[in-house]
Amino acid sequence: MHRRHSFLSDEPPPPRSPSGVDTVSDLDEVLVVPRRSDPPPKTPFPIIGSLAPLGAAVVVWFVLHSPLALVFALLSPVMAVASLLDGRLTARRARRRDDVDLERRKRAFVDRVATFHAHEIALLRRLAPSARSVLGRTSNPFTATSAGDVAICLGTGRGRSGLRLEGGSDDDDDSRRLRSVARRLVDAPVLAPSPVRIAVVGAPTLANAIARGYVVQFAAAVSPRAVRFLAGSAGRNSSPGSWTWAHSLPHFGDDDVSVGSLDAARRPLCATFIVVADSIDIVPAEADVVVAADSVAKVTVLRHPRFSTPFEIEGEFVSVLEAEEFGRRLGQLTGETDETHFELPSRVSAAEVEALIGTGVGEGPSPEGLSAAIGIGEHGDVVSLDLVEQGPHAVVAGTTGSGKSELLVTWVAALARAYESTAFTVLLVDFKGGAAFDPLTGLEQCVGLITDLDPGGAERALSSLRAEVRWRERALREASVRDISDPRLGARMPRLLIVVDEFAAMLSEFPQLHDVFADIAARGRSLGMHLVLCTQRPAGVVKDSLLANCELRLSLRVNNAADSTAIIGSPAASMLAPEQRGRCLVSVGGRPPVVVQVAHTDAADLVGQRPTTPPSLRAPWLPALASEILLDDVPRPPSGIVLGLLDLPEEQRQPPACYDPAEQGPLLILGSSRSGKSTLLSTIAQQSSTVVFVGPGIEEAWDTVQEVVELCRERQRGGVSHPPILVFVDDLDSVVRRFEAEYQSALVSALATILRDGPPCGVTLIATAQRLAAPLTMLAPLFPERIHLRFASRQEYIVAEGIPSDHDAGLPSGAGHWRGARLQVALPSEGAATRASTPSRHVRSRGGSLPPTLLVVTSRPTRFLDPQHDALPETVALIDVGDRAALSAFAATCGVPTWLVGTPDAWMAAWSTFSSLRSRFPVYLDGCSLGDLRSLTRRRDLPPPFDHGRPPRWLLAPDDTIVRFEPAEVSHR
Repeated sequence: MHRRHSFLSDEPPPPRSPSGVDTVSDLDEVLVVPRRSDPPPKTPFPIIGSLAPLGAAVVVWFVLHSPLALVFALLSPVMAVASLLDGRLTARRARRRDDVDLERRKRAFVDRVATFHAHEIALLRRLAPSARSVLGRTSNPFTATSAGDVAICLGTGRGRSGLRLEGGSDDDDDSRRLRSVARRLVDAPVLAPSPVRIAVVGAPTLANAIARGYVVQFAAAVSPRAVRFLAGSAGRNSSPGSWTWAHSLPHFGDDDVSVGSLDAARRPLCATFIVVADSIDIVPAEADVVVAADSVAKVTVLRHPRFSTPFEIEGEFVSVLEAEEFGRRLGQLTGETDETHFELPSRVSAAEVEALIGTGVGEGPSPEGLSAAIGIGEHGDVVSLDLVEQGPHAVVAGTTGSGKSELLVTWVAALARAYESTAFTVLLVDFKGGAAFDPLTGLEQCVGLITDLDPGGAERALSSLRAEVRWRERALREASVRDISDPRLGARMPRLLIVVDEFAAMLSEFPQLHDVFADIAARGRSLGMHLVLCTQRPAGVVKDSLLANCELRLSLRVNNAADSTAIIGSPAASMLAPEQRGRCLVSVGGRPPVVVQVAHTDAADLVGQRPTTPPSLRAPWLPALASEILLDDVPRPPSGIVLGLLDLPEEQRQPPACYDPAEQGPLLILGSSRSGKSTLLSTIAQQSSTVVFVGPGIEEAWDTVQEVVELCRERQRGGVSHPPILVFVDDLDSVVRRFEAEYQSALVSALATILRDGPPCGVTLIATAQRLAAPLTMLAPLFPERIHLRFASRQEYIVAEGIPSDHDAGLPSGAGHWRGARLQVALPSEGAATRASTPSRHVRSRGGSLPPTLLVVTSRPTRFLDPQHDALPETVALIDVGDRAALSAFAATCGVPTWLVGTPDAWMAAWSTFSSLRSRFPVYLDGCSLGDLRSLTRRRDLPPPFDHGRPPRWLLAPDDTIVRFEPAEVSHR
């Protein structure tokens, strides 16, 4: 921060207090008061255990009639006494272990309480340094900007700790003692609440010495521009020079503070006062704190708004000489005694700030840094912030309407005026719509605007920041430099400023990004990445790991003192008036804050900064994948099949999605209707040498799957390498559900065989499905690779084992996720041919004329017994199976071509004849059920199924081969 006059000192800043006067500890840990464990219940006398051996001895004696059996009865009292002694010994050992553990826990509790108490006392002392510590330091960093911000240490004594306790027992003396110790602070500073209204009574010499100590604290804490001390002459019983030293204090503010003798004080008293009264009777009623200085060894607090009174404290006495020396030293340190007071304007424009820089009031931008003028300081000087020198990161706090967005716009616009895009770029993140940053999007240094209106784009863009960190690390390594400021790096890598408005809203949407920003905060200085994080309430939002690297703190008006103290170490920001829009307190490196009026930048001021030809800037993320990608436009790898493009924002890459069936195995593609499943199959098929399509019909699907199973078994037996074959099943869940239960089970078993045994043989199954439901759930574990395309229902997406956070019902067709990355399927090339092949190991459907000698099993025998039947050859005789004599005669001779026709029941009645003839002649089953086939043939395997609506017609050969058969006349009709 460049200033003509500054109250900033070189003394290390005091640690920031996490809260105000009332609560100085932000420790959320709850301490558990150790207590003795409940004693175990006393072991009762084992009556049943002692009587059991006695009863057993009696039974044994009764059965065996042996007197020796009664010896067992003696075991009864022995076992009872032994059990009782063992229980007591065990209980005694347990008590000893409990006592040792209790002592250990007590020591740990006392040590932990001592640590917490030391922390609380240290915070109190930093919040209100004692008079002795103020008199002993060589510099004086003012910590308050108004009288209402000052806390006064009355002295040291017993205080109440803010520790949270649980456990213990009111019946246990040790628990009560430990609880009492934990709740009581010893030798802790006792503070007076704000605003300070203190009256001191007692012996005049002692009372004035005590009051001088309070005034010294007050003068050292509050800025000279905030208050003015009104010191009356000495009272009746005081020495003449007791309060003349107060006139030398360098305070010239508007708020008056009454100090000194109550008799000589101006009436009515000021809102803030530290006065000495001759007696308790004349103490003003508005005095919140009354202290009695009766002796050097005894100082008593008679009135306090937050403690039970009276109680004794150890006070601090300051002499007149010490007070005079303090006043002279304070005037020399501040250099303000002869300064003219400057009143900050309520509004200032960016143009006015630039004009002041032109007149030499402020300093221009540093070429090695990243500095920008943001407004006017307390003395009319230009205030500039340098993220390189004072950062590298900044936190901005401010409630709604305080001017946060105006500050960010002014800051970024000033940087854009000072630095070219080769040296500085900015990424804007606005999670309240993005309207506030719209004027900045036209700047040549702006690489993008991320808003909450596009959650998907925001997530991928913010995730790319990790890749930006790695890219910058590689760039530094390749240039053999350690820091972006190294001149050997040249202009290859501009600094990147990431400005986040509503940081809390962003983290609530994407909580995982806190680690990303913490990583940037830790490594951003050397990489040239700077953060400006803006939020309404930083406490609890910006974690310590991130806040520790944000040395530049800015706070506009906030709602409470705790939020202000958490950022700038002072409650001053909570005292700003609502009408003071743009009034900001800036703290650098933990030093006391200074007041700044932030300049306002109009949209018209930015028009001149917009380039006529936008430069080509490297954005920290790639654009989103297009909704349509042609396969010809995707780079082809030397091996594997291209599915489309992957989006890897965390790596800033969009590589081809390559699938290698031989390495990765079967693939299952899941998605709702019109999600791009069939398109993906076509894309894969165009790049494959041989594919087998499993049709949607029952007959086609069954035959193809059985053929592929036989092909796998044949290749397994061969033991040599074979060309790869891809088997495609579109809408697998729909295909399987078309089959009846028994066929469905067999089909699923056959598919499982292909999934298990196919890949080693070069046969890979690729299937699509709309949902992962039964019976597909049995096959799903056999698919090592899965692609989840668009699902209309989130519930179905989760059931399909998709990652819940990946679900997006608004994805375009062909969009999905594979291996944790976003995928966009490539569209197949138009006109490209696909080599489809269907293995032919066994024919399961035939047609033509029926054999001349045939056993016909039909539910319509009259149709076949008609001599005018179309399929009946002229030389063939007809025999009704119900004619037992004719059937027996044919079975004996079998010389003439004959059709033996009968219903399933008729053939069952002549089953022995059927069994004998079936081994020599084919059997034609027309319109028979699966149960009829099994009853007659005694076979359990399944014949080829038929499509719905087609009557079953099977031809069973003597060698037990069964196929579908369509007679020529049936096919013709």
